[in-house]
Amino acid sequence: MKLTSELNIIVTGVGGQGQLFLSRLIAETFLRLGTPSLIAETHGMSQRGGSVIVHVRVGNTVKAPLIPRGEADIMLGLELIEAARYVDYLRVNGVAIVNEKLIVPAGQSLKLKKEEVLGFLSEKPIKLILVRSSQRAASLGVPLSANVHMFGALVALLEAVGVLTPDIDSIVASILPKRMLDQNLLLYREGKGDVKTQLGSEEVEKIKKVLLEKL
Repeated sequence: MKLTSELNIIVTGVGGQGQLFLSRLIAETFLRLGTPSLIAETHGMSQRGGSVIVHVRVGNTVKAPLIPRGEADIMLGLELIEAARYVDYLRVNGVAIVNEKLIVPAGQSLKLKKEEVLGFLSEKPIKLILVRSSQRAASLGVPLSANVHMFGALVALLEAVGVLTPDIDSIVASILPKRMLDQNLLLYREGKGDVKTQLGSEEVEKIKKVLLEKL
């Protein structure tokens, strides 16, 4: 693993999608590799289906838990509208891995369409990677484990740019919940595969330049 001086990740979605669990998976993975990690949930009504954002900061130089707007390297968006809401936390040419699931906020009179949100995200100066985490989790009978699929997607990205190495899989197997472990391991592997198929060598080099310039 390339020793990270600072890696900033935001995790977004609506309450009940498991943002904190996903964030803890990320932090625990790096902690086991000997890299300090901080987590901060700054906004959300997790029990009410409200907007949630969690900051994850990894690295040896990180002192404060909050990521300033415009300085996140990676965004993991568990839901499309919330990804669009917080996309400005990403730095220019940062990476957004977004679950293709749209949850219309309760009481909203103007119904946003999936295509409209995707169009908005596509216009941003970022690298957008779309995954179908909720669909895959539901198909395996564990609909609440879309966050595990997203975790796999993140690991694949970090492996591609050299922050993590493939032997990380043995650590992941030890930190996933024992309940439904087989399904969750399958989701994790599928998340990795879904991102690997979307990243060509040229794209990897571009992302590597952005992510590793400060690592």
